[in-house]
Amino acid sequence: MLENRGKFALVTGGAGFIGSHIVDRLILEGARVRIIDNLSTGNIANVPRSDNVEFQDGDIRNRHHVKAALEDIDIVFHEAAQINPAQAVEDPLFDFKVNAMGTLNLILESINSGVRKFIMASTNTYGDTNSEVMSEDFSTLFEKRSLLSPYAAAKVCAEAYLKTANDELGLSTVRLRYFNVYGPRQITKSESGVIAIFTKQALLGRPITIFGDGTQTRDFVYVNDVVEANMLAAKNEQANGEVFNVGSGEETSIMELAKLITKITGKNIPIIHGTDRVADFKRAKADLRRAEQVLGFHPKTGLRNGLKIYIEWLRYIVK
Repeated sequence: MLENRGKFALVTGGAGFIGSHIVDRLILEGARVRIIDNLSTGNIANVPRSDNVEFQDGDIRNRHHVKAALEDIDIVFHEAAQINPAQAVEDPLFDFKVNAMGTLNLILESINSGVRKFIMASTNTYGDTNSEVMSEDFSTLFEKRSLLSPYAAAKVCAEAYLKTANDELGLSTVRLRYFNVYGPRQITKSESGVIAIFTKQALLGRPITIFGDGTQTRDFVYVNDVVEANMLAAKNEQANGEVFNVGSGEETSIMELAKLITKITGKNIPIIHGTDRVADFKRAKADLRRAEQVLGFHPKTGLRNGLKIYIEWLRYIVK
């Protein structure tokens, strides 16, 4: 599916953190890759210099840009997004235009262009579940609890478009719900990503600021594991029409994370507390049973080892 067959794989947001890692893996798989990215948070330096990679400076909100990007495309990896829940609260219309309308643009032009498969990077759409683990089935019950943010609402909308496209419009789609992804190339430009923020603060010798008491938990998943989930979804026809959690299956409190980062960086810095943030849920742990059973997905990089790799990378970036 991914080898060079005269067509391309399209990676939206391919100059960004996760998207650029997917591009690298696709090249290793022998694919020809086209990237569309408006570089609002991406970095052109993340785009590999290769005869098998094309870069298009474009915006998924623009149908003309999308149509041009989808010419001769076999499979789409949709990573472009507005990823900051707090910004979505401040400007929900902008968030909708990127995360929902932009996705619909891609879906409609994918159908028109004869794209065979469409894989979308979604997110934790579960809100506060008060459950030990978050199952994919929870998303159908959101009317019984708060989604917490317009960000999650737009992602639910985009997922609904993908499900409809798969079931009614002839486009095979897969929805991957990422939990907290981290790894090399993640920076704080978008003001999102607690590991990037804490690590930068530590490396600069500044206090680490936790919003709230630090007991809230997250499921941190290393970027290479996320890339592997995308490759498995691309190659597995049983995944079509389905949704899968992509996480580590481990729950870590924000306080535990802060202490681990200070230990690995060797920085004796204070940890201080600010007020709770809007759109912030209390706990998260991915139920990976469906991803394991259907995709054969098994995350390989634990948090401590992943943090060591990331921190060493960021040391050369932070000045």
